[in-house]
Amino acid sequence: MIDSFSTVARNVRVKIAVGACRFIASVAKTETEAEAKAFIEKVSGEFADATHNVYAYRIGVGDGAVSRQSDDGEPAGSSGPPMLQALEKAGLTNVTVVGTRYFGGVKLGIGGLVRAYRACAEAGLAEAGEDTEVFKEVIKILVSYDLLGNVMREIGAVDGEVDGVDYQENGVCVTCLLPLTKVETLKTQLVESTRGNVTVEIGHNNR
Repeated sequence: MIDSFSTVARNVRVKIAVGACRFIASVAKTETEAEAKAFIEKVSGEFADATHNVYAYRIGVGDGAVSRQSDDGEPAGSSGPPMLQALEKAGLTNVTVVGTRYFGGVKLGIGGLVRAYRACAEAGLAEAGEDTEVFKEVIKILVSYDLLGNVMREIGAVDGEVDGVDYQENGVCVTCLLPLTKVETLKTQLVESTRGNVTVEIGHNNR
């Protein structure tokens, strides 16, 4: 089960020079393909006078992950693929990179373009930094007042985050956020520590 993934820490823009050409890497955290496409369109609009606005993005994790790239008129395979390879090598997802190129009058050749666009993406990703995001489940725990301390202790033991405590007439409802891999462990520990006097409801995934 995948309960975390690595992405960029912040959106950035980095300029690098390769020979007589000027490259600009625009990097953004994008959680959906729609966000990725909107970012690509935005950057391409900002640099509408550029020779090319190449892009690559990865969205999602596991079997549901999606990767896309475009050479945007550069020779096939010379720009989009090396940028996507940079993303994959870094192990990042939910990231979009746009590589903008201003032609400087000297052709780089296929090999030169591959190296330049890879370097462009790597420079942008290095500046953006890395952040780990954890998929969490929303858990609601219904328990009597005298067992509330037991519940709080067990939540802390599995790195859970208390999101709310609702004091009701017949007991307490504790809402917490928990890494996916810890859900079954918490359920087992709650049953043991309360001798079965607890109700656990699992909600929808949250981050």
